[in-house]
Amino acid sequence: METHVMVLAVAVAFTAALSWFAIARGDHVVDVITRPTFPVLLGGLAWSLATGTGGAEVPVAGGPVAVLQPVLVALALQLVVDALLLTATERRYLLALWVSVLAHIAWAWAVVSSPGSAGFRWWVPLALLGLGVLHGRWGRDVVRFSGRQRGLVLLQLLSLAVLVVVAAWQQDREVLGGSGLLLASYLLLGHDRFVRERRWAPVLVLVLYHSALALLVVGLLGATASG
Repeated sequence: METHVMVLAVAVAFTAALSWFAIARGDHVVDVITRPTFPVLLGGLAWSLATGTGGAEVPVAGGPVAVLQPVLVALALQLVVDALLLTATERRYLLALWVSVLAHIAWAWAVVSSPGSAGFRWWVPLALLGLGVLHGRWGRDVVRFSGRQRGLVLLQLLSLAVLVVVAAWQQDREVLGGSGLLLASYLLLGHDRFVRERRWAPVLVLVLYHSALALLVVGLLGATASG
């Protein structure tokens, strides 16, 4: 791994940890700084992984750029979601739901643009089974108790389900793991908001969310780092 990639990876991990501790301690100032910084640093890491440079060269069309473009779009949309959720009024939360749906579509676009593994797609039925269990255990209650936002919440969960199935079809463990963690983070966020509040939920939501984005970036672009 090149030095600049390692430095960016450490910066991403450090920023995520600071954000978790800020949420746990109720430090809004640090949270406001670190939460939007995370996807920005992750975007820099994605660029470096795809290009194999510190950003001095532009990736060649037809190579990793095919995956890099939707990844950067997805991270930019996640940045908007994070900014909206920092001061989540009712209107901003609704807007965050819409933007998150677009982000999930962008992630699915990135997954489809990546080379998949050959062979029988045996992860797809497992993913469908897992999605059914998650919906029955948590998703159904989130949708049921979301009131006037029910349709939009359902759309958000459906976009996440599509992402998980697409990742399962591509048969990449890191990408599938990241997709699953992203779904779990939004399910927990919705359950905490609409069904039952838990003191520890905001920290766990952020841990799952950051881990999901990191796995998606590494899974989609990490293979190019050695190229």
